[in-house]
Amino acid sequence: MKNICKKIKISFFFLLLIFLSLISGLFKDIICLFLIIIIHEMGHIITSLIYKWDIKRIDITVCGGFITYNEPIDKPFIQELLIAVSGMFIQIIFYFICFILNKIGAMDMDIFLLFKKYNYSILLFNLLPVFPLDGSKILNIFLNMYLPYKKSLKIMNLISIINILLIIFILLILKIKIEYSYIIILSFILSKIIHAVKDVPFLFNRFLFERYKNPIKINKYFYIKNNDVSKMKRQVKNYFYINGKYYKEIDVLRKRFD
Repeated sequence: MKNICKKIKISFFFLLLIFLSLISGLFKDIICLFLIIIIHEMGHIITSLIYKWDIKRIDITVCGGFITYNEPIDKPFIQELLIAVSGMFIQIIFYFICFILNKIGAMDMDIFLLFKKYNYSILLFNLLPVFPLDGSKILNIFLNMYLPYKKSLKIMNLISIINILLIIFILLILKIKIEYSYIIILSFILSKIIHAVKDVPFLFNRFLFERYKNPIKINKYFYIKNNDVSKMKRQVKNYFYINGKYYKEIDVLRKRFD
């Protein structure tokens, strides 16, 4: 656990939010928010350690924590899914613990109501299919199950852009007061989406190179006409049908990288 703590990095956006909250007299709010984020990330960390995923760093941001791994892209879907939902799962468990503590008088009602408000907010916010929130990771896993890897990345980015624009439109059309926290969070998410769009070629080529260096061992097959590697899918052995013959993906990738 000491090694995990050394990998935690707190983002500038989150420090800015803490500073603005403190000078606004929202000390209890920021403590509650930080505690929920830590509890949420513990769910991801515990599940990652169970599956022996190598954690590279943990970034604490205004939208929660985000974990970067030293792992290949093409990991088992079930492991990815369980890691993605484990943060919300442990958050729900912690809420029920606080609920019981409040009922038996071990937690002050004001503190419980404050925790309840932020717990619901973070839980629902994380379910949004907007990169890099947990909702986008869960949706992307299901897209990867049925679509080529590169196509799923592009669709997920498109969905993220549409949803963030929709959120901004709703805020404006309902004339909701735009607080500084909204601006910080939206700015952070927009910056992440822009990076995600730019990273598509890099991630796709990394995926191809990893499959070239370490061919997947699985008995599921997917057939592709011609040598269009952009149609390659995850968690299957891709076969290419070229000029009346079938070729393994390693043969096609060897020509690309050799």
